[in-house]
Amino acid sequence: MLKKKIKYPIGWQSFEKIRTEGALYVDKTGLIADLIDNSRFVFLSRPRRFGKSLLLSTLEAYFQGQKVLFDGLEISQYEDKWEKYPVLHFDLSRSEANNPDKLEGYLNNQLAKYEKYYGVTTEMKYGSVGERFGWLIEKVSEAVNKGCVILVDEYDKGIQETIDNKDALERNQALLRPFFSQLKSQDKYIKFAMVTGVARFRHYTLFSGANNLEDISFYPQYASICGITSEELIQYFTEGLKALAQEYECLQEKVVESLKQKYDGYRFSRADIHVFNPFSLLRAFKNNSFGDYWLMSGTSKVFIDFLKGAEYDLSKIHNIRASETRLSSLFDDKDPIPLLFQTGYLTIEKYIRNNEEYLLKIPNGEVRGALFQDLAPMYLGISTMDGAQKARMLRTCLEMCDLQGFVEVLDSLIAKVPYPIFDKDSKEKAYHLIVYCLCLAVGVDNRCEEPMADGRPDLITFTDKYIYIIEFKLDKSAESAIKQIDDNGYARPYLGDGREVYRIGASFSSEKRNIQRWVVKTPSGEIHEIIPKQRN
Repeated sequence: MLKKKIKYPIGWQSFEKIRTEGALYVDKTGLIADLIDNSRFVFLSRPRRFGKSLLLSTLEAYFQGQKVLFDGLEISQYEDKWEKYPVLHFDLSRSEANNPDKLEGYLNNQLAKYEKYYGVTTEMKYGSVGERFGWLIEKVSEAVNKGCVILVDEYDKGIQETIDNKDALERNQALLRPFFSQLKSQDKYIKFAMVTGVARFRHYTLFSGANNLEDISFYPQYASICGITSEELIQYFTEGLKALAQEYECLQEKVVESLKQKYDGYRFSRADIHVFNPFSLLRAFKNNSFGDYWLMSGTSKVFIDFLKGAEYDLSKIHNIRASETRLSSLFDDKDPIPLLFQTGYLTIEKYIRNNEEYLLKIPNGEVRGALFQDLAPMYLGISTMDGAQKARMLRTCLEMCDLQGFVEVLDSLIAKVPYPIFDKDSKEKAYHLIVYCLCLAVGVDNRCEEPMADGRPDLITFTDKYIYIIEFKLDKSAESAIKQIDDNGYARPYLGDGREVYRIGASFSSEKRNIQRWVVKTPSGEIHEIIPKQRN
């Protein structure tokens, strides 16, 4: 008899569909119950593909009193009334938000649908979408003698997709501002309201009229309301872990560790709670394979548009400290950190309580690869597909300790760097950008410019059997790079690790725009020069 396969609800945004079709559901309803008990007007920011839409769908089912859908879930232990409320749900991701007329048309169509459903259709002429929305909230509440529940998903799509079009941006803001202001002006007719999005564009004054929204994005108690914790991984994905262990012929503990390196690491508050990207994790289990699923699902348009005109040196994003205010603010081309955090390219590594600051990092290997493939066309002059292939080749070479092959691939990458990079920027900045791209490319588990007692090595990358400490020098000898590694004790913390430690030095010539010499110091202390074959 064939064993029934687990349904992994990848991309499913309907809580009802997940529950009625028997798909896997990670129970977040305890957190939802707490949220409903303690808040009325809520805002939540999370990166794309993190389950915000499913969260709102779950809230919709709850407020519609669909008790049967929650049987066996945590919230069923607390709820006994299961009252039904009118729900007005708007998903702006379904609109053509780059066109203000079409965005307005979408909102009017949604409002007309709810007017008809609740039997409050009128022939009155509205001054704005906001005025019509406010009228709808009031009349629906009066018709059923209960407060309305307002759910708005991807509120910021109309802002993100017009960020580089001033006229369209201003029109979308003028359209949405009176719409959101109804959340405050119609307060007495609203039972509960929640707005979600990627970015926190409060400086666009979209919510100036709705300043009653409580931003829970950094609240420790809701740090895992979207995403999957390590404990939930073990609890809900037993069969998937077994299948991956069989596929890769390894222990289940190794699978868990690999999943953490690839998809875990997101942290959204001062609480030390980390979560996996749920989209990528479900994909890995369904396909029974580790893949770069977040990247394949699309890239933030705002992020790519920003990169093209950024003044900020992206090679400096390691070991960034930022306050909550900064992470919540509007980005510009001189400070991309809020954008990188809000879109998921950076996350919290550590909360520094004394300064009330956060130390940031790239969340995991998947995001590191995505960042490399976004940067590679601009800074290395190679296509996204070629960049992905070269990154895989670099990782394979390091896993096999094929340092000749590693140097061959890395040398060919650097040789393709376009001249305008050196013309546009200082040679020092261009050099750091190139090194940074290479750091992103060379492995799932690597650390760029990690602070140590006596300095910051350019790159330390880890495999199961080997550790590589790599130092690049601009217009200096490769031997001086090896000397820096030894003098500053970069290898010392790893000598008792059980893995072989290799030191690699490379001399980069700003005049010739390439690495001139590669020198390797083996675990036994021998020094070897590696010369790429194409130079022979």
